[in-house]
Amino acid sequence: MFLFTRAIFGLRRELFLLEDWIESGDREAAIDPEISIVDAHHHLWDARVHEKGWPVSKLTIWILYKLNPRLLNYLMVKSQDPRIVKTFTYKLPMIVPYMLNSMLVDIDNLNQGGEIAPEQNRKGNTSLPAHNIVATVYIESGWKDPKASNRAMEAVPEVAMAQKVAEDSKNRICTGIVGHVDLSEGAVDVRHALLAMIESNPNFRGIRDELAHREGFWPFDTTKGKAYRESFRSGFSVLAELNLSYDTWIYADNIPSLRDLAIAFPRTIIVCNHCGMVGLPPSDPKTALEYWKPVIHDLADACPNVNIKLSGLGMATVGFGFDRRKNPPSSKDLADAWRPFILHCIECFGVDRCMFASNFPVDKVSGGYTQVFNAFKIIVRDFKQEDKQKLFHDNAERVYRLKIRT
Repeated sequence: MFLFTRAIFGLRRELFLLEDWIESGDREAAIDPEISIVDAHHHLWDARVHEKGWPVSKLTIWILYKLNPRLLNYLMVKSQDPRIVKTFTYKLPMIVPYMLNSMLVDIDNLNQGGEIAPEQNRKGNTSLPAHNIVATVYIESGWKDPKASNRAMEAVPEVAMAQKVAEDSKNRICTGIVGHVDLSEGAVDVRHALLAMIESNPNFRGIRDELAHREGFWPFDTTKGKAYRESFRSGFSVLAELNLSYDTWIYADNIPSLRDLAIAFPRTIIVCNHCGMVGLPPSDPKTALEYWKPVIHDLADACPNVNIKLSGLGMATVGFGFDRRKNPPSSKDLADAWRPFILHCIECFGVDRCMFASNFPVDKVSGGYTQVFNAFKIIVRDFKQEDKQKLFHDNAERVYRLKIRT
C-alpha cells in the first residue's frame, strides 16, 4: 500500500472508503423541496483535532488524512475494539472529517462526497434541488477532554465547538445543542458541568447519556442497568431543575428501562433516539419488528413526556444491510425497508411527539443525505400538510426550544 499518493502533487486527495462508496451512488433531487425541515439529530467531528480517545495518534491521523485515507481506515479498524467496528461498520464514519462545510455540502445537495468541493466531484458539479433545512440539532459525539477536572466535565469543550459552528453558519447549523454528561457522576458534579455548558452557549438545550446495552456491541458493560443506579437518578434529577431535556439512545431490549425512568421523572422532557433501535441479534427485521412493536407502544402509552426521533434506521446494527451493498440504495429502497418502523412510531406516539432526523454522518453508511430525507417524505407522502409540518419542523422546534432564523 503506497503511502505517498495524489495529495503530494496537489491533486484531489484519495477518498475514505465511506466517501468513495457514497460517490458510487446515483444522485437524487430533493422531493417536495419547499417543506421546511429541522434536522433534529446530527453529529460533527474531526479526528485530526477533536479529543475522543482515538486508538491512533492525532499526528498519524493528520498525516494519513492527506496521504492515504484508506491506510488510516485500515489502521483504525485494526486498532478499535471489534465491538465498535461491528456497531459502526468497517467504513467507520467517525474517522471521516465531518464539520460545517461537509454538512453544508450534504444538505445543500451539492454532491455525494461530503467535504469534497463540488468542482472536484467525479459526478460533476451541478447542484440539484435540495431539502429546505432551516435548522439543525447537534447531538454529542463522544468527546473526552484529557484536561477535564473530572469525568462530568469531559465534554464541556464540545458544546463550545458546536456553538462556534452555530455562529459561523448564522444559526442554521447547531441551532440547538445537546451535549453529554455522564449522569452517574451524581447531582453535584452533574450540576457543575451543566452550568458550565449553559454559560456562554445560548444554543445549549440538554444532554444525551446513552442507556444502550447489548452483548457484543458498543457501548459496553458500563451502561448495563444504568437507568436504575442511584447515582444516575441523582444526576438525572438536575435536568428538570435547569429546564434541560434528556436524549438517549437504546436498543429495543433496553426500552423498558427508559419507560421506568420516564415514569419516575415526569417533569423531564425525554427524547428516545433512533426509533428505539429495532434490531435484535441476529439482525432480522421481521423478527425484530415483532419484538419491538409492543415495547414501543407501551413506552408511548405510559410516558407522555417521551418523544421519539424517526432516525437511526441506517445504522448497521438495525440489520437492513444497506451498508454491505456494492452501491448505495435509492430513496425508494430506504422507504420500502423503513416504512413499517416509521409508521408504527407515528401510530404509537402520534404526529405531535415524533420528529425526523438524519443521524448524519452515522447513517451515511446506508445512503446519502438527500436520499434519507426523500425516503422520509415518500413514507408520509399521503399525510396531511399540517402533520408533515409537525414531523419535519414544528416538533423539533418546540422540544428543543429553537430560535430559527427567518
